[in-house]
Amino acid sequence: MKETILRALFLWFALFIILQPIFSYIDYLMDLQVKANTSYLAQKAATEGMVTSTLRSEVTRNLERLGFAATDIEITSSTTTIQDRQTRLDVYIRAPRINMFPYTFGQVAQPTQYYGHGSIMSEYLD
Repeated sequence: MKETILRALFLWFALFIILQPIFSYIDYLMDLQVKANTSYLAQKAATEGMVTSTLRSEVTRNLERLGFAATDIEITSSTTTIQDRQTRLDVYIRAPRINMFPYTFGQVAQPTQYYGHGSIMSEYLD
């Protein structure tokens, strides 16, 4: 009986060791997607002169397809009005980090959000 319990505990531990790199890679890909969507939003906002509601909804839909809830995605910009050419635009996206790690082997707390920041010069022309 003792050997069966030890074998079962060992299998769970081995499963965690095998799955941890996969979870880390998925976490990395989610972070990369938030940053890529931030860059995409900044590039699109440059020609519009600001982050429009259409651009916000497009990026929100992109992130929803990855599994984020639309209500949890926070998209902010440095401005709410149209900026003239050669004015800096900053775009920020925050999304909650999905806890995929069943056990933390260290004492350092994991970040709670994915964060993306993009800045670009406005290319808006009247």
